[in-house]
Amino acid sequence: MTPKQRVLAALDHHEPDRVPTGEFATDYSVIEQALGRPTFWRGKRRYYEALWEGRRDEVVESLKRDIVDFTLALDLDMVPVNLVPHRDFPFRQPKQLDDDTWEDEQGNLLRYSHQTEDIGLVRPGDKPAPPLEFELPPEPDVSELELVHHVVQALGDTHFVFCRPGRFTGLGYVAGWSQDMFLRVADDPEGVAAAELRGAEYVASAIPPFVAAGVDGVALGADYGFNSGPFVSPATFAQVYAPALRRQCEIVHGVGWQVLFHSCGNNRLILDQMVDAGIDAYQAIQPIEKIEEIKQLFGDRLTLWGGVSTDTLVRGTPEEVRRQTLFVLKHCAPGGGLILSSSHSVPAKTPLANYRAMVETIHERGHYPIDIPEEIPEPGWGGA
Repeated sequence: MTPKQRVLAALDHHEPDRVPTGEFATDYSVIEQALGRPTFWRGKRRYYEALWEGRRDEVVESLKRDIVDFTLALDLDMVPVNLVPHRDFPFRQPKQLDDDTWEDEQGNLLRYSHQTEDIGLVRPGDKPAPPLEFELPPEPDVSELELVHHVVQALGDTHFVFCRPGRFTGLGYVAGWSQDMFLRVADDPEGVAAAELRGAEYVASAIPPFVAAGVDGVALGADYGFNSGPFVSPATFAQVYAPALRRQCEIVHGVGWQVLFHSCGNNRLILDQMVDAGIDAYQAIQPIEKIEEIKQLFGDRLTLWGGVSTDTLVRGTPEEVRRQTLFVLKHCAPGGGLILSSSHSVPAKTPLANYRAMVETIHERGHYPIDIPEEIPEPGWGGA
C-alpha cells in the first residue's frame, strides 16, 4: 500500500498493511537532526526574526524543501501543509528592548521563552493598530499557496497531505482561555454559543483553496480542557461549543473529507459529544485519557491519532518510547482505526533517537495482523 492508502484505510476503520504514522506538528529540532541542516519549519523565534528581516522567500523555500525531505527520510505516511505569508506582506520589526523582549507598534510586549522557545505576548498594548499599505486579497493567491502546491506536487500521489487552515496576518499570539472568557460563558452562554457558530463558518471559506490544490484532508483544532478535565461542564459544552463543532464537521464532510480534530486537554468527559458532533479522528490524546480505553469506548466510530507521550519523547529513553509504542500497537491497532504518533506533537528538544525509536517500532511491529504476544505492562506515561 502507499502511505496515502494506509492512512485512508485507518480513517475508514480497515486494517491496512501497516499502522500509519505522521504528526500534527513537528518542531524544527528533530527535522534538523534528521536532515543535518538548519530549517525554518516550526522554527519559532528564528522563523519570525527572519520574516522581520525581510527574508520571507528564504523561509518559504526552507519550508517547502525540508518538510518533503523529512517525510521521506523518516518514512512517514502523512505530511501537513498550510498557507505561507503573502509575498507582499509588510513585516514590521518590533523594537527590541533586550535580548529576549520586544515591543511592537501597538505597545504589545513580546518575550521569548527559553523553555518553549516561543515568542509570546506578556502584556497587551493599548495603541491603535497602524494602517497597513497592503490588504490581503479575498482569496489566498499563488504566493500563499506555494508550500501547498509544492508538497502536493512532490508527495500528493503517494502520501496523505492534510492542511491546517488559516492565513498569515502577522505574529500570532495564542490567546488561550482566560478568566474573562470563563466569565462570558457563565454570564451569556447563548451569546458565546452564537459567536462560536459564527466563527465556525470560517471553515467554509478556508478549505476550498486546499481542496482545489489536491489536498486530502484537514486538521481542525480547539483546546477544550486542562489535564484535570474540560474547561466547562459537559452540559455547558453541549450548549455553547458542541453546535459550532458540529457545524465545522458538516462543512468538512460536505466536501468529502473526514475531520481530523486536534484538541489539547483531558476531554474524556466530553469526548462522546465531540464524536457525536462528527469528528472522525481525535488527535492530542494525552496519556491521562488512556488511549486504550478510548479504543474500547469509541474505536468503532473514531480513529485514534496519537499514542506515545510527548513528555517521554522529550525526556525519556528510546527503550521507554519503544515500550509505549508496543503497548499502543497491542491494544489499539487491531481492527484498524489507529494512526500512531506522538500524543500531541514533536516539540523542540526531542532527541532524534527517541523519535526514531517510535517510528522504527511501528515499521517493524506494526504490520497487520498485529502480533505482539509479549505482555507489556501499562507504561509510565509521564506528562503530555
